[in-house]
Amino acid sequence: MIVILTVLLGLIQIFHLAVAKILTNYSAFRAARSYVVGFDDYLIGRSARVAAIGASGKLISPDNDSYSSPGAQFAMERFMIPDYISGDRWLEYEYWFGENEYDPLFYHYSVTPPSTNLTYSIAGGGPGAVTESVSFSDYPYAILDMADRNRIWFPLGSSTDISSNSSLINHAADYIEED
Repeated sequence: MIVILTVLLGLIQIFHLAVAKILTNYSAFRAARSYVVGFDDYLIGRSARVAAIGASGKLISPDNDSYSSPGAQFAMERFMIPDYISGDRWLEYEYWFGENEYDPLFYHYSVTPPSTNLTYSIAGGGPGAVTESVSFSDYPYAILDMADRNRIWFPLGSSTDISSNSSLINHAADYIEED
């Protein structure tokens, strides 16, 4: 039973990291698309962050404790996310700006959570092309963190980096002038 449980928890951890990688790929595409259609820089960042919400941890702002259930939070996010993308509202998730928190009931007080950040950058990808890179730095191993509160049994480290690139042809450059 212990072997089966260990394999199951290992698979859950692999799936958790795979979902983060998939959402980082999608986030890179959304950020590149936002750049190509001529969005301002702050809107490109918001688009990249929204595309990675599924791998971004807990909702920090507005306060996550004000929702009675995950369903209630999801219902409110359906209204808040379009306002966030347009610049009318502020949202913040745990892994966007390095505000990881560990619940003191489950973790030793001396354990410091990784400072996960979602970053994006734009680079030229050749004539008329743009390459967008999106990455989670210090993405936590959630299952291993639960199994090893003091981080002494599993010497894998506390986190990993997950990054993705997306390249698109910049057709907006033909129509939009840079200021």
